[in-house]
Amino acid sequence: MKKLFLLCYLTLVLFGDVSYETAYTKYKAGKYQEALKEFKTLANQEQDYDAAYILGYMYEHGEGCQISPSEAMYYYKIASRGYYLQRKEDPARDSKKEQKKIFETIDDLNDSQTYNTIKQYAQSLYNIKAYKANYFLPVSYRYGGEYTPVGDHDMKSTEIEFQVSIRYDFATNLLGMHEIYTFAYTQKSFWQAYAQSAYFRESNYNPEFFATIPVGTKHIKALKFGVAHQSNGRGGSDERSWNYASGSAIFQTGLLFTEFKLWYRFDDKIDYNPDLIKYMGYGHLKFVFPYKKHLMKLLLRSNFSGKSAAEFSYSYPMFGSNDLFFYLKTFNGYGESLIDFDNKIDKVGVGFSISR
Repeated sequence: MKKLFLLCYLTLVLFGDVSYETAYTKYKAGKYQEALKEFKTLANQEQDYDAAYILGYMYEHGEGCQISPSEAMYYYKIASRGYYLQRKEDPARDSKKEQKKIFETIDDLNDSQTYNTIKQYAQSLYNIKAYKANYFLPVSYRYGGEYTPVGDHDMKSTEIEFQVSIRYDFATNLLGMHEIYTFAYTQKSFWQAYAQSAYFRESNYNPEFFATIPVGTKHIKALKFGVAHQSNGRGGSDERSWNYASGSAIFQTGLLFTEFKLWYRFDDKIDYNPDLIKYMGYGHLKFVFPYKKHLMKLLLRSNFSGKSAAEFSYSYPMFGSNDLFFYLKTFNGYGESLIDFDNKIDKVGVGFSISR
């Protein structure tokens, strides 16, 4: 694995394209002519709107070139159009406008740092984004298999299932490979809301740290390496948990995106589930197929000795919205949740999601 990572690193360093970071470093060092050339490559060939904006500034002020109002205006227009298109596709655009109106009602402040702090707080200006699908399934019906009993609670075949998944990108390009460093957290819960006494049958908690490296070859688009923990937080005999490292490669063939992921489980001092890998296997294949407004995903997992799983999901925008989707999910096999990793479960659920 180390040799593979080193090979990927050398390939990207030796044959990588011009980057915004290297061009900006040259600009800050006063190497304006070199920076101008690289910013032009980024703006004209890669549609980098930040590079276009700096080009506009350089032509406006004659940094590394003759002052040219027409060239400055040309690149400013490219940048402004790009920024507009980015904001136009933001599903929270309308709510951000209303948040801004509320913020504008606050009395004027003389201190700029205090002003920025209040602005960040009032408008929720944080770099937190959706990671996996965030969904709520009010009907999740089990038509095959049995759940692990939870005390004396009665167990219904129909329950509520939901997932919350967020990510925070905290650093970029530390190795010069345009990589993104991310902390993510996913929680999936199974709520027996229709039982006589409602209770949570199981919740799984999954913090992760990973780095994503863009590759950009004809078929391989990115590599991803990370470490993670997953557990149900119960403790005692009902505890289920594992720690693992993983590596993924993301491929594209036409409209089809494929993730090939492998993981390695670390040894635990106390192993509550020594047979976990026998059911979860050592990796998965995930297919993502977007077609117009439709999005379909299929995840396949197997240990190649009879223990396998397949999870399918389909989503489509509701009411013409960009952040509310009809969501259908099916699961067949082992490992739907940690408590049932060794139980074969067949389920279908329907509801909505706010991310895909």
